[in-house]
Amino acid sequence: MDTKEILKRVNSLPYWYHKINLGHGVVTPGLELDLLWNNLRKTRNKINYKGKRVLDVCSFDGMFAFEAEKLGAKEVVATDCLYRSQENFLLCRQILKSTKTKLFYNVSPYNLVDRLDIFFGEDYGNKIKNYYKKFDIVQHLGLLYHLRDPMYSLSQARSVLKTNGKLLIETDIILNEKRSVLSYNGLPDLGRYRNNSTVWWLPSKLCLFEMLKASLFRVEKKTYREFEFKVPQKEYGKISKKDNFTKKYKLGRCSVVATAVTFKDLDFSAAKEISRTFRNPGLYKPFLIP
Repeated sequence: MDTKEILKRVNSLPYWYHKINLGHGVVTPGLELDLLWNNLRKTRNKINYKGKRVLDVCSFDGMFAFEAEKLGAKEVVATDCLYRSQENFLLCRQILKSTKTKLFYNVSPYNLVDRLDIFFGEDYGNKIKNYYKKFDIVQHLGLLYHLRDPMYSLSQARSVLKTNGKLLIETDIILNEKRSVLSYNGLPDLGRYRNNSTVWWLPSKLCLFEMLKASLFRVEKKTYREFEFKVPQKEYGKISKKDNFTKKYKLGRCSVVATAVTFKDLDFSAAKEISRTFRNPGLYKPFLIP
């Protein structure tokens, strides 16, 4: 396609989340979230993508999936359950001539193990054990605070990661709270913090770290980055004024790398207990074992 045709195809799609450089002087008309994405990229620089198998959870238009491919990933699986973004992804893949990305747009962050069974089980007679098709890197970006059950998604992410694999996570955060707090944004018509019906939670830094630890991850603290961030959208994400109690919190965004470990690598007495699936719903224990 020439530039005129690319622009025509891009503009024919009603909604773009990411701003993806397609070449030919064309960038998709995504949201004004460059500060957020650039902060995340600085954290991502701590991970080596060359020759790695990557899972991009909640991929939307696929910007970070395509970037993973450019960073040298040998295979990138993009999952989501928003079909309106699937056509965007396919168009970008065509224009970028992507050969390493695969689409699974019927997979939610709560059922990665079950819905990716075809991917894990397909070996064309090479007798590759499921464990060795697990991912080296999972990208869990802009997702945690949108989930009703955020820790369930973390245990699912751990289940599909190889031990010592890397989780790259980016989320809303409470910046000025030293205690371990996971604060509820409220029902869709309430919105104590973000005026966005898809935002459920805001964790503090300590809470986020403890949630990761309880999901069999070791937080790489030196990779942590945060900044105050007021979402520059008129409708979604702006700070709510409905609850005086919550005005004391300063909101921002953060990103950090965490390493997948076994309970034996954790440094607290109840570590073994969290590896039990009835204590850690969403964890697929058989899949943790090589």
